[in-house]
Amino acid sequence: MGLPETSHIVPSLVVEHEDLPSLWHSMRYNYASHEDRKAYVIGEFQVFLDQIAPVGSDEQNSSGIGYPVIDDKKLQQTWNDCLELLIKSPDTAIGQMKSLVENLCYQLLKILKVVPDPQQHSLSALVTLTERSLLLSPGKKYHLVVHKLVTSCGETLAAIDSFTLDCTKITPHASTQNNDEALVLVGLYGNLASLLLSAWRVRDLLKEGSMQR
Repeated sequence: MGLPETSHIVPSLVVEHEDLPSLWHSMRYNYASHEDRKAYVIGEFQVFLDQIAPVGSDEQNSSGIGYPVIDDKKLQQTWNDCLELLIKSPDTAIGQMKSLVENLCYQLLKILKVVPDPQQHSLSALVTLTERSLLLSPGKKYHLVVHKLVTSCGETLAAIDSFTLDCTKITPHASTQNNDEALVLVGLYGNLASLLLSAWRVRDLLKEGSMQR
């Protein structure tokens, strides 16, 4: 890519990110789903791919990559899918719900224009940052209403950490969660995502109400 004949079409992701951790952090922040991350990378390298297999239509080339919104419908769908997955693979079900919470945090932080620390990969830190960002508001009443929901988020996160620790103490060498433990964790992650969505929704509604007044 450093050759004169190709340097003018070097993908921006190569220029903007010096290493893979930086690129991965940016992709998680801007694209919540695997499909959109894949589309982003393909879009960046499309000019090179066209040299190998040109795309047939201009319409396909010009299609934009929209940021996927995790809403109540998406949450419920993922939650139900993970409940069905519990029998076959408890760990995978837990991982998918945890990933949903992470992606939701990145989605809300992006809307709130808050950039998380790229060196911090802890879910607890990410959720805490999202909670604090949701509490940033123009009025006391606005703050107190959202504060109750955010407090519940923190309590649920603490419950997840405590339950995970207890399970580790009981079965320290187990590599796979049993179905009962997995069911609890899937439910806790689902509740956490629901509380975060509710806090955002109330915050947004109150913001609209204050603007109308």
